[in-house]
Amino acid sequence: MRSVFKISLFLFGVVLCNNTWAINYTQLDSGNVYYTKSLYDKAIASYKKFIAEGNESAQAYFNMGNCYFRENDFAHAILNYEKAKKLSPADADIQFNLQIANLKTTDKISPDASSSITNWWRNFVDTYSEKGWAIICIVCFCISLLLLATYFMSRSLLLKQLGFWGAVVMFVASIMTFSFSYEQYSVLTSHDTAIVISSSVTATGAPTDNATKLFVVHEGAKVWIVKTEGNYTEIKLANGNQGWLLTSDIEEI
Repeated sequence: MRSVFKISLFLFGVVLCNNTWAINYTQLDSGNVYYTKSLYDKAIASYKKFIAEGNESAQAYFNMGNCYFRENDFAHAILNYEKAKKLSPADADIQFNLQIANLKTTDKISPDASSSITNWWRNFVDTYSEKGWAIICIVCFCISLLLLATYFMSRSLLLKQLGFWGAVVMFVASIMTFSFSYEQYSVLTSHDTAIVISSSVTATGAPTDNATKLFVVHEGAKVWIVKTEGNYTEIKLANGNQGWLLTSDIEEI
């Protein structure tokens, strides 16, 4: 019973945490005005102030990505599109602009077989945000309770069977959608991916200045963070290649 209560608190917390009633949109509106006037530097400064005020906004990151794209800074454009995607994974405009920005990068890294399967699963879960999956979970759980009530209260054998098995199906669906919501929440709060922001960097075999050079990565490439030691971060590419880069050469998504 206690675990169910904790799960309910998590779900309602996820749904309510994205409320917008207390947000001051002054800086966001200012950024939009600067953007329409092609004053991209000022627009970026306004969007950054809006985010610095504690507002995690997909729109702000998306608009900032558009500003960087207009200035041909594709690495920071991709970085901000990726941040926007974490907050709103099913947004078609974000996905489209991210694809266009990725076409501007030098590295065209093909994922290995295991990464392809992971990407397929990731795309499926990205159908909804953590809030969207949480709402579906709550709906499925409530329907399962109603069907269970039908099972106990109905005198019809057919309705009892429909109520029982329907409750089982909807309860399983609620568990699955809860796991999807939690997975999206974990992705949202994690910082295990980054974008290379330096024009060209060489990954090495160890976190030292004189280590063996392995491969070259260019700005805009997405990497997965393995671990950090001192001024170096061990990264992994979509194709499985792994090496060390200076932490200053990448920026976390």
